[in-house]
Amino acid sequence: MKRIFTRWMLVTGLIASQAHAVVTDQLIDLAKPNGTRLRYLLTVDAALAPRPDTGVILFAGGQGNVRLAEGIPQPGANFLVRTRHLFAQEKLTVAVYDPSPDIGSLSDQARMSGPHADEVAQVLAHLKRETGVNHVYLVGTSRGTISAAHLALALPAQVDGVVLTSTLFQASRAGPGLSGFDFSTIRQPLLFVHHVADGCKTTPPHTARSLSGSYPVVWVGGEQDSGGDACGPFSAHGYLGHEPAAVHAIAEWILQRKLPSAGPVAAR
Repeated sequence: MKRIFTRWMLVTGLIASQAHAVVTDQLIDLAKPNGTRLRYLLTVDAALAPRPDTGVILFAGGQGNVRLAEGIPQPGANFLVRTRHLFAQEKLTVAVYDPSPDIGSLSDQARMSGPHADEVAQVLAHLKRETGVNHVYLVGTSRGTISAAHLALALPAQVDGVVLTSTLFQASRAGPGLSGFDFSTIRQPLLFVHHVADGCKTTPPHTARSLSGSYPVVWVGGEQDSGGDACGPFSAHGYLGHEPAAVHAIAEWILQRKLPSAGPVAAR
């Protein structure tokens, strides 16, 4: 655990040193039609000119709660939440979605629901209107891939592409995950990102490998600590130590449809 903590401090230090001068976080409060507050976290690189034309909405794993009512995560544990500044530095406008109190914790069923789609549609519309982005991609990690995949179907005209990282291919006691999902129903461009050493039982690398003939797959790899929760954020499942490489590969695909030339991407 000491090695994991030390590496985590190095990673967060790198993110802070690269981002503190120009990357800003802003809490956005929206009112749903019933008056309930809906929050998302807007992260931008204020030094970019012109402003980015493309944005991403990030969906955390687990129960999906970022707890923005308690303030801005510094930087947060989930892979996507803690790397939001890196996405902004890659010339993307970033929104981190947090479910409203109406939905609360995001079960598998809630992530597939109409109310969830309605909330994300409201965030997406506000993001486009207030920042000027014309293209929006959905990026989910672990259980957040359920949101990204189903929202691509629910919001086909608003969503330009989907990135699924550490995809929840298998069912669990918490729900079906994406075990019965037909990925061919997603009509937008689709990218899978997976760590070669992901040890989480519900996100097996072999399933991602089986899809590589039909979809682009970015592999992330390199030296990894073996301790800790195999399904937790500070493990191969959460790209610990390889966050910049993983984010860079995602951004290059979103903006240029460029994929790594050969082998897994690793620490940069």
